[in-house]
Amino acid sequence: MNTIGETVQRLRRAKGLTQGQLAAQLGVSSAAVSKWETGGALPDVALLCPLARALGCSADELLGFRPELTGEEIDALCNAAREMFAGGDWRGALEYCRRRLREYPGDLTLRFRLGFLLAGFGDKTDDEAARAQLRDAAAEAFERAVELPDEEQRRAAWRMLAKLYADREQYDRALAALGNLPSCNQEGLGLRADILRRMGDLAGAARLEESALAAQLAALDHTLTSFAATRRAQGQAAEAERLEGQARKLKELFGAPAPQAGCCCACEGEPRDETEI
Repeated sequence: MNTIGETVQRLRRAKGLTQGQLAAQLGVSSAAVSKWETGGALPDVALLCPLARALGCSADELLGFRPELTGEEIDALCNAAREMFAGGDWRGALEYCRRRLREYPGDLTLRFRLGFLLAGFGDKTDDEAARAQLRDAAAEAFERAVELPDEEQRRAAWRMLAKLYADREQYDRALAALGNLPSCNQEGLGLRADILRRMGDLAGAARLEESALAAQLAALDHTLTSFAATRRAQGQAAEAERLEGQARKLKELFGAPAPQAGCCCACEGEPRDETEI
């Protein structure tokens, strides 16, 4: 039985209609409705909207159209693709992923998940042709995934897109992608420095790395000092002194850290790498 036929039969019965009653509402024969339900024929396109109204559903529901997959369906799809990759069939896995993306072009979560999967296997393979095609497909997926409403996922998509552009030596596009991240994003700073180094701008890369190091040292010094104060308030003087000693050693190694700039966003959350799930 075709999907439309199953839906027609299910909704007709739910409304308590016979095939004849539904046929009368639509101006067709009972035999026509029977053929729809048994898969012998499909409703004429002109009848889809009247049929949907008669059954109390939308045309999308009648046709079985869904713009997005459920989380469980995406998990199953990714697992199927992963098994193909693991079995060495990267071409089959790539085509499978492309078909699913064509089938659900507006599903941004699917694009996000498959983007990580494609990029991950692209990085692992020693086959240059496979690496290039998998990275290209991953970039295409992330170019839409950056529209995700979830801020953490959106930032992760921009980072991955920047990395993929850089791997293709499209440095201007990579830097433009990184421009969508907050200035305090440490991974973004590291990736920007790497791109500048590849471009030959060693002075620019050094400035960024120095800035990133100063920010991380300041954050670590603040955490050690705060943790020591908490332990002291808990009556754990020895542990507090140990933490304070670590903060002093940090200053001895690198000097007093620069004051930490305030960060107004939680920008360091990371999604799991799809190749490890």
